[in-house]
Amino acid sequence: MEEELKLKEVIDEFQNLIDENKLKQQAVMKNYSHDVDTMVSLLNSLENKEQTLKINIEKPYFARIDFKDSNSLKTEVCYIGKIGTMNEDNKIVTVDWRTPIASLYYDSALGNTGYLAPEGRIEGNLLLKRQYNIENRKLLDYYDVDTVSNDELLNSCLSTSVDSRLKNIVSTIQKEQNDIIRKPIEQDIIVQGVAGSGKTTVALHRIAYLVYQNRDHINIDQYMIIGPNKFFVNYISSVLPDLDVNGVGEFDLLEFTNSFLGENIKLDKTSDDYITKFKMSISYKDSLDKYVVKLNELVVSNQDLEMFGFTIMKREEILKIYDRVSKDTEIILNRVEKTIMFMKKEINLRQEKLIVLANKYIDSLFESETNNDVLKKLVKQREMIKKEIKNDCSSIIRKYFNIVNEKTSLLYINFLKNFSDYEEGVTLTLKNQKIKYEDLVALLYLRYRIVGNGDYLKYQHVVIDESQDYGDFFFYTLKCILSNASFSVFGDLAQTIYEYRTIESWNKVIEVGYDSNLYYLSKSYRTTIEIMEAANKINKYLGLTEAEAVIRHGKEVVYEKLSYSLSNRINEFLNKGYKTIAVISKTKEDAYLIHQQLKDTLNINLISDESLEYNGGVCSITSSLSKGLEFDAVIINKADSNIFNIENDFDMKLLYVSMTRALHELVVTYDNELVSVLK
Repeated sequence: MEEELKLKEVIDEFQNLIDENKLKQQAVMKNYSHDVDTMVSLLNSLENKEQTLKINIEKPYFARIDFKDSNSLKTEVCYIGKIGTMNEDNKIVTVDWRTPIASLYYDSALGNTGYLAPEGRIEGNLLLKRQYNIENRKLLDYYDVDTVSNDELLNSCLSTSVDSRLKNIVSTIQKEQNDIIRKPIEQDIIVQGVAGSGKTTVALHRIAYLVYQNRDHINIDQYMIIGPNKFFVNYISSVLPDLDVNGVGEFDLLEFTNSFLGENIKLDKTSDDYITKFKMSISYKDSLDKYVVKLNELVVSNQDLEMFGFTIMKREEILKIYDRVSKDTEIILNRVEKTIMFMKKEINLRQEKLIVLANKYIDSLFESETNNDVLKKLVKQREMIKKEIKNDCSSIIRKYFNIVNEKTSLLYINFLKNFSDYEEGVTLTLKNQKIKYEDLVALLYLRYRIVGNGDYLKYQHVVIDESQDYGDFFFYTLKCILSNASFSVFGDLAQTIYEYRTIESWNKVIEVGYDSNLYYLSKSYRTTIEIMEAANKINKYLGLTEAEAVIRHGKEVVYEKLSYSLSNRINEFLNKGYKTIAVISKTKEDAYLIHQQLKDTLNINLISDESLEYNGGVCSITSSLSKGLEFDAVIINKADSNIFNIENDFDMKLLYVSMTRALHELVVTYDNELVSVLK
């Protein structure tokens, strides 16, 4: 009864805040009708706050801690929620999960403990840790952590079915996850996490934590997330708003490249080959550096700086200035800017002399001209030349220089076509002279070497998810472009599923400039013990660390021939109430065939490279696209020995990824002979 009354009290406080917010919106519209920009800005802020309150009023808090401070002997009773709220009397209603005192809920056992606050460490006694199950403003249940084990609390949460979106985990963050989430912003971190360890959710909660902790001096748009593809980025996009975070930059590699280049690159999607690995390695940078040296030779135009035929500055003189400043920076645009500065200074010193010479030049043209129209034109040209000289030739100097104004994609294609000039012993075929996925990093690096960081110096922290699928050249280039940012790198070397696109070791990331410690998430919270034991057969075979499943038992993994009807199996899962079901095939062709076979009898979606979102239900998807996703039930299509080659590590990792997508049930089908590693 006491807890139900408390919940009602908190909900009433939330409703009061919502009503108060509406009054503030009306006041803003009345008081700022003369200043539309300010009014819109204030209204947007108030509307976002109202929306957040409306979402969280349904479940205003998920935990409670009672902490007795050793110094004041005061007992603080904190109801912890996804957001912190204060009523109009400045009394705390709910405590934000990201506050220092809330860390006691995640990290501390009952008894003597403490937490690190801005003013120093606060020691005391944790008297109570309680978790609530609240849905739709109703208290369904609550548990005291001293009487119920952590595994039991987790089991209750993990046993539920999931919808199409990644869940926030604020109520069940584990200590090892919380340690990573709360690392200081200035520190680069690399997180090696097994499948199902919550890497992606921890990454997103880390962003939410950093936004909250640094809200007074870092804007929301100074954070960035980079994911493996647009489908994955959309899949995770709902979590941050649910954590009261809106406006973080979210990109896949292609989007980030297009944004940085200011272009719209269309990729050639032919399959990977041996050259891919070279293009994504730091060795490829050396070839591009040689090309940049060549580009530097082409920056200064072959012509003098002229206007209507009148020479303002000789090319040889400009080239001498450019060569003089070239040692100061590796960025071509910076060299150009410094050269322009010296040129304008020199033109300013010669201003009077140049105007005299310009007058003489136009006068000489007058002497031999009789056409009135041409004479009028010469008068205009005289005034334009004089005006330009008085302005230090600002409008024509920038147009004089080559390279910096050209499309990076065209410059890069030229590099590919003449690749043998910059790299011995490596030959590119015609298909390698088109822009493919593995060329994106090189495009970013080339653009950086030409124009520098641009507006990207604003970013203060970047999260990279599924990082095992990038080479060391990618990490080096991001450090160059986002040089003011710290990085949180999340990945799993056991899930490196692209033969030619991968980081071999996290030490490679550290070697290219990441001042980082390596952290491990070894527990899998996604799958049941039965599913994890089956998937660990692959890790054991590959000599990789085996994931440790939390204490949650489920159905045994089913291995069956494809003669059993897939549609019957899917209907069985649907009848159990499962909301997300995936049929996972190794290849695009097989995923397409499954969709074709089942679409007339089932509502099934085909997830392809072009897909932007998944709205739940049944889907047919490839192993590679399924990485990072999770489903209530998974059916693996054709886990045959001739499909998943036991001699190919990347085939084994694709199979491992496929198996570890399932939360509750896994069915592995085969056509002729099941791959031996699973027998």
